[in-house]
Amino acid sequence: MAAADENDEISFKDGGDSDICQQLMDRYAKSSASQHRHLVATAAAMRSILTSESLPPSPPAYFAAAISSLDTSTAADPMAVSALLTFLSIVVPLVPQGGVSAPMAREAVSVLVRPIDGEGEKLGVASLRAGVKCIGTLLVGFCDLDDWESIRIGFGSILKFSIDKRPKVRRCAQECLEKLFGSLRLTTVVKEASDALFALLKEHKSVLYELSSRKVVEGSKAESALKSENAEAAHVLNVMSATIPFLSAEVISSVFSELCKLMGSRFSPLTRQILKGIDTIFKSSEDDAVVVPEIEGVIASLTSYVSLHDKNPADTVVHASTLLKSALEKAEPTLCLRQLPLVCGSLAGLLTSEDDVASQSSVILKDLISSYIDTDNLLAEGSLSGEDEDDLTGGDNINAARSVCTVFESTLNSCDGIPKEHILTVIALLIEKLGDLSYILAKDIILKLADMMKNAAGGTSSSQYVQQCIGAAVVAMGPAKLLTLLPITLNAESHSCTNAWLIPILKKHIVGASLEYYVDHIVPLAKSLMLVSKEAKKSGHGKTLRTCGHELLKLLPAFCNYPTDVPQKFGSLVKLMVKFIKKKTFMHEAVAVSLQMLVNQNKKMPQPSTDADEENTNISEDAKPEVDSRFHYSKKASVKNMKALASSSTELLQTLVDVLTASGTQISSDFKAAIGCLASTLDSSVKKKILISLLNKFDPAGESEIEGQVNQSNDSIDEEKDNRSATKTQLKRSAVLDLASSFVEGAKEDLIKLIYILVRQSFQATDEADLRGAYNTLSRILEEHGWFCSSRFAEVVEMLLSHKTPEDEASSKSRFACFHVLMAHGIQSSSEEENEKAFLILNEMILTLKDGKEEHRKAACDALVMVYTTLKSSSSMNSDELCPKLINMISGYISGTSPHIRSGAVSALSVLIYKDPEICLSSPELLSSVLSLLHTKSIEIIKAVLGFVKVLVSTSQAQDLQNLLQNLLYEILPWSSVSRHYFKSKVTIIVEIMIRKCGTRAVQLATPDKHKSFLQTVLENRSSKAKDKDETNDSQTTPMDSSREPRKRNHIEASSETTAKQDGGNKFKRHKSTHHSDTNGSRAGPKRPGNRSFGKQREASENNHKSGKDTLKPQKNRFRKAP
Repeated sequence: MAAADENDEISFKDGGDSDICQQLMDRYAKSSASQHRHLVATAAAMRSILTSESLPPSPPAYFAAAISSLDTSTAADPMAVSALLTFLSIVVPLVPQGGVSAPMAREAVSVLVRPIDGEGEKLGVASLRAGVKCIGTLLVGFCDLDDWESIRIGFGSILKFSIDKRPKVRRCAQECLEKLFGSLRLTTVVKEASDALFALLKEHKSVLYELSSRKVVEGSKAESALKSENAEAAHVLNVMSATIPFLSAEVISSVFSELCKLMGSRFSPLTRQILKGIDTIFKSSEDDAVVVPEIEGVIASLTSYVSLHDKNPADTVVHASTLLKSALEKAEPTLCLRQLPLVCGSLAGLLTSEDDVASQSSVILKDLISSYIDTDNLLAEGSLSGEDEDDLTGGDNINAARSVCTVFESTLNSCDGIPKEHILTVIALLIEKLGDLSYILAKDIILKLADMMKNAAGGTSSSQYVQQCIGAAVVAMGPAKLLTLLPITLNAESHSCTNAWLIPILKKHIVGASLEYYVDHIVPLAKSLMLVSKEAKKSGHGKTLRTCGHELLKLLPAFCNYPTDVPQKFGSLVKLMVKFIKKKTFMHEAVAVSLQMLVNQNKKMPQPSTDADEENTNISEDAKPEVDSRFHYSKKASVKNMKALASSSTELLQTLVDVLTASGTQISSDFKAAIGCLASTLDSSVKKKILISLLNKFDPAGESEIEGQVNQSNDSIDEEKDNRSATKTQLKRSAVLDLASSFVEGAKEDLIKLIYILVRQSFQATDEADLRGAYNTLSRILEEHGWFCSSRFAEVVEMLLSHKTPEDEASSKSRFACFHVLMAHGIQSSSEEENEKAFLILNEMILTLKDGKEEHRKAACDALVMVYTTLKSSSSMNSDELCPKLINMISGYISGTSPHIRSGAVSALSVLIYKDPEICLSSPELLSSVLSLLHTKSIEIIKAVLGFVKVLVSTSQAQDLQNLLQNLLYEILPWSSVSRHYFKSKVTIIVEIMIRKCGTRAVQLATPDKHKSFLQTVLENRSSKAKDKDETNDSQTTPMDSSREPRKRNHIEASSETTAKQDGGNKFKRHKSTHHSDTNGSRAGPKRPGNRSFGKQREASENNHKSGKDTLKPQKNRFRKAP
């Protein structure tokens, strides 16, 4: 009866006045379908019975009436039985809990079982399904689940239909069976139900064995091999898979045993069901440590199945591979290690299959190797009496590792050319996990890989993964043992170097090696190569040998990557480094990188580079080896290493200083960083001594004075000599300042004072174009030593302000880094004089924000944001007043007299608003003051204010913007009619952002009537751009969504919108402000509508703001709230 299926899709109401019979009549009264007419007639008959017995039309009453009618019905009328079953399938789910007693439910189940078991063939699929569903609901919801006899009959019926040939009936029965098993709690009942289910399996055992031995022809469907009489047997396995998690442990073990026997090496019609059943058993016992006796057998069966992967479907092979991993996890440790080579051997064959299968197999193999091959266990178990593999004795771990290596050696031997990526990545992990023993156990694998490298053609791309394998060997066994297997040697007769291809791999992967090996083996080998290269010039091999020798020496950074013998061998290394610095310029970068690594790896936190030009100070990728995250120093080892570094660094540092300052060339960024690292290990007195010794060689300030006395009337020859002398002096001065900058970290007060004298002399004697080192050094002093900022505050501020902003970006950045520290200190200070100096710095920042060069504006923006951040995170007692004090200082410039200064102040506020939009919310008067500038005649100011508004609406949350919407629109919309200077386009963009964030309706309500037409134009233009994906997303953004919109701009852009474009790229000169005001002047555009006032504007002069004590008093709400 199809009505049953429909009733599953349509819910029926229960309770109150909801009569089930009436609902059915309302739904099906007009239907001409016979099943619907029978259902309505049955419902009417049930209601008639209830009426005659004066019973309410409730689900329990309907249920009792229907069961009684079904009990008295005869099999001669299958239509009546079908209608009753359908009616019951509707009523039973509506019966409340406890609405049917357990005895009555048991009797009802017996009544339901008779018609569907006895005359099931005469009933339709829908009726059978309805009956099964009723039985399942009654068993789970109303029967006594702790009494097996109460559920035995119903359980047997459901179990019977769970393997029915009709799919809908079968699926319904299986679902009911799962729910019933999941509801059973009493162990005895679970055991009875499990035994009944296992009995079903044994009943079909012979058919299952016959089906499992049947081979499916490749390309045909497995289902086609199942005859109708065999289908039930196959469905038994599906029932088992669904119920295994609920069965008793004894039955699970028996089922597992039967599944193991059914599993063959070739694909059969039952293979997928068997694999699913085994998988379910493994997953249901994840937390159990019980070892199934048949585990060895299933491993053997799965292994043989995977081994024939070319004859079995790929999906089943991958499934079987996953089960092999699970099987090993369930096995005893000894059995697991014994079976590991067998499993790895079968899975290794999959690595040459299609990419998808090979990829999944490689993941499984890596998991197995990571789990069962452990370096510590191998070393603890192995006993080595010699250098050969035969001398290595051990237990299960060693034997398993040796056998696995044999498996992959065979895999490599079977490959033509370079193997696939999946094979090599697994081998790389295997070598890594073998650790030191890879030298013995994986020797043949490494030699085979080396042969592949020698024979590789077409560059390194084809051998990339081979190199990774050999790199793993470098990490696992160390360079010394690897070079024993694959020595780099000189062939005197052919003037060639064997295994030179190893050098780049060593350079990239050496970690945790010894400095001794580099000094005693690598360096002599490199020297011999370079010596022979001189003799082989005539043969054409000289250049190649010399290059090999140089590259071997350049392995220095790799051997300085977490070396193990720093306390013992750093002294010897220092002597070698000194020679490199003095005689081998090609080693300068390698020495610099090595020193940085040795120092930084022994510090808790790597120190930042000392050079202002950060992008040049990072260690180059070519020079830096890969750092394995597993290698690190313990705190005790780091202390020992740092002591060794400090004890031998003085000579090395002095050599670096002497050689580099005497060269007359610019010191490289790597060497600046290296000098800084070395200096950080030394006492301040040692650094001071080195600096003084350098100053004794040449006095930059003195030479500058001599330089200034050159007679300008000399002839051209003398002038050329003077130019060369000046250049040399500048280089010397630059070298001294670079060195001084490197000495700032950890320096004591006397050294800082000496360095400051050098900086001050540079500012006094050097041209504006040559202050990069001075700015950098001064910024580091201010950042590292807070006491210096307090003691020399006024002097440093005046010195910096006496020089204009330098042209180059690095100097400008360092200059404003100084201003950041100084201004933050000045604002936090309680001194009137220091507050005034802070105003001078702020004035410099505001003027620079109007500069024509983007790099200058960027430096000023960064500094201003850093000042605000520093003040906000300040721990001083008056920290809450510092940020408002900064805002107040900037606001003072808004009421100034110069449009240039006023627009610059607005730009500064834009920068801070981008950083913290809450500024305007906490200070309504600030927004009022800025918006009032839209009434001036200055185009420059108008542009700046519109830029400010754009930043404000872009960064504000939608809810906050709603409160400001009406007032912002009231002020900016009058400029929408002015096309000059892009005012109209700027206003359009602002309005579009408002629409995107607050929604069209909110913006329409807040827009004055006279500007409705402009808003309508904006909305129409947005609609025309709907085809653009980004615009479409924006137009659909709700106010709540827009509050989470990511900010796509930065504070530099926030400022640049109000500076570069409006200024036209002109450089503005700093000038004193004149005492005239255009605050109350008429608008340079359309007249302001109405006579709405924002209140009297503050008329504080600059002097009134210098103290920094005046604060903006919040006024009563001047803004009209948006509706």
